[in-house]
Amino acid sequence: MLARERHKLILELLRKNGTVRTSELVEVMEVSSETVRKDLDYLEQAGQLERVHGGAVPVSGKIVAEPVEKYVSLAARNTQHMDEKAMIVRHAAGLVKEKQVVALDYGSTSLLMAKELARQFRSLTVITNSIQNALALANCRDFTIILIGGILNKEELSLGNDFSAMLDGLHIDVLFMSASGVHPTVGLTDQGFSEARVQNQMRQLASRTVVLADSGKFGKASLVKICALGEVNMIVTDSGLDKAMEDAVRETGVELVVVPWDQAAGKMLVFPGASC
Repeated sequence: MLARERHKLILELLRKNGTVRTSELVEVMEVSSETVRKDLDYLEQAGQLERVHGGAVPVSGKIVAEPVEKYVSLAARNTQHMDEKAMIVRHAAGLVKEKQVVALDYGSTSLLMAKELARQFRSLTVITNSIQNALALANCRDFTIILIGGILNKEELSLGNDFSAMLDGLHIDVLFMSASGVHPTVGLTDQGFSEARVQNQMRQLASRTVVLADSGKFGKASLVKICALGEVNMIVTDSGLDKAMEDAVRETGVELVVVPWDQAAGKMLVFPGASC
């Protein structure tokens, strides 16, 4: 059993039973007590449980994170929760002004944001590590597109790793950032190491960082931590967010914007291309 599978099982048992015992985990997962100890240490450091003598319990007053399921392809994500994502980006685009420098990371919500910027603005500088974003903006005559170099991730159509030094010295007015998991204790997480490195580089250069995340990503935690919620300026999501989770996120101090459901406004943005 892989470490990620063990972590998922431990958290499932914790949510179901309210506690887990080391001896029981050794038997259920058929691993050594040392392996269980390392798993519990890892989950405790991630803020997902609290170690006690002989096992672990939920973190006091905190919501236990649900692990992100197996990798979902970019092509699939580009068809999922599109109405919610469309409303989120339509609202978030109101934070941008003409002539500003905007940074976009990668992913399905980021692509919708690229298309919305093309729809609303005449002149921007856009920095991105996403090939699909760059292609969506390629016909915008008065847009300057800066595509960060790197190694191509063929699944995500993104560029990452150690070739993003070209970011050094750039100024970003606003970064629109995505994540696979948004959790009040664990923070913002994603599945790609090199992509997370680029996200953090852009975040450190940006005057303002706005996270775009549909409500289905809340309460979940993925493998790679990007940053704590308090290290970004705003999170924009849809009205499907659970009230308890909404309250927990607000308690971290980050500004949370919940966009009211508007079916017509959402479907406006689900289109194959962008015109400039």
